[in-house]
Amino acid sequence: MSQHLATATLDGHPVEIVAGFDRRLGDYFLQVIDERNDMLYTSLQEPLLDWTDIATLRVKVADLGLQLPTQLLDEVEADGLRRAGNRIVRHTANGPPMTLLAR
Repeated sequence: MSQHLATATLDGHPVEIVAGFDRRLGDYFLQVIDERNDMLYTSLQEPLLDWTDIATLRVKVADLGLQLPTQLLDEVEADGLRRAGNRIVRHTANGPPMTLLAR
């Protein structure tokens, strides 16, 4: 499973974003976590959406009004295309992404 981490805002509050590709399930996923570690949104809440399609992830990010680092969704899509696993990357608004784990 790849995980791409970033800090964003949701309704004016800071949130942590975890998005990625689950190689085993063949699905993309999205989680939005607040500063108290409460899960505000998870793609598991909407199992009828087609999470095998990167467009679903892109639309959900837009629907939630999340402003993510430009390359984050492109890298998540690339992970899905190459069926990447065991990869954790931290994205920042200013600067290149930092790979924390890659196997």
